[in-house]
Amino acid sequence: MLTIRTSATKYRLALLTLCASLLVTPYAAAGFFDSKPAGFGSASATGFLPVEQAFALEGRLKGTTLSLHWQVKPEHYLYRSRFKVQVMLPENAAITPLNIPRGQAFHDEFQGDVEILRDRVQLDYQLDLTPQQQAEGVVVNVTFQGCAEAGLCYPPHRQQLNLVQHQ
Repeated sequence: MLTIRTSATKYRLALLTLCASLLVTPYAAAGFFDSKPAGFGSASATGFLPVEQAFALEGRLKGTTLSLHWQVKPEHYLYRSRFKVQVMLPENAAITPLNIPRGQAFHDEFQGDVEILRDRVQLDYQLDLTPQQQAEGVVVNVTFQGCAEAGLCYPPHRQQLNLVQHQ
């Protein structure tokens, strides 16, 4: 009789362990086998948007005019003094700023007194291009920097744009 009781107890214990592991396993395994824990190093883990979502950049080439447009998310801003545009192709193409709007005066705890730009931002540049270069398009590196009002200043961000003539 003792043997039957021990077998029944072992059976119940095994069944209870199996049920418990089936309940816990999906939660435990959800991040266990990932290459990095869920949210680790991601903008969503901290509640901040990735830089290219916070400051969505689009470019347009029309004739010899390069226009850069940012859609800045609410509660984010760009530093007016942190824009840099470099023409990669065609090599040695001269670039001249045409329109960089004035910003809103702002006292930043890290940068001091600066000008910031919100909402929609457009910068226009004049490129020294031949008609053939205009037809072939341009490659530009655009560097910019901005912050989220919630307390994150993004490091300077560089984005490459490959642009062809816009009709």
